[in-house]
Amino acid sequence: MIIPIHGLKYYEFSQPIIGDEVLLLKEKDNLFDPKAIAAFNKLNQQLGYIGARSNYNKKVYSKMLTKSVKGKIWSVSKSQILVEIETNSF
Repeated sequence: MIIPIHGLKYYEFSQPIIGDEVLLLKEKDNLFDPKAIAAFNKLNQQLGYIGARSNYNKKVYSKMLTKSVKGKIWSVSKSQILVEIETNSF
């Protein structure tokens, strides 16, 4: 499954490259969205998030049996990063 990561302009992080590992982490304590899913790189820098109202958030959040899931960067552009996660990692 390919998932878009948004909000890149709000965070400072090292330039990601295709194949880099990404950690998707539930943020239950997020004041703005209790179903927020944040994306972090291997240096523990936040890249962005999976949009709270997106269909991707609903699909991923409901299937995350653990607090986090690992994925790999599939594509990088100025406004978003696409992350590939294996559906069997849920």
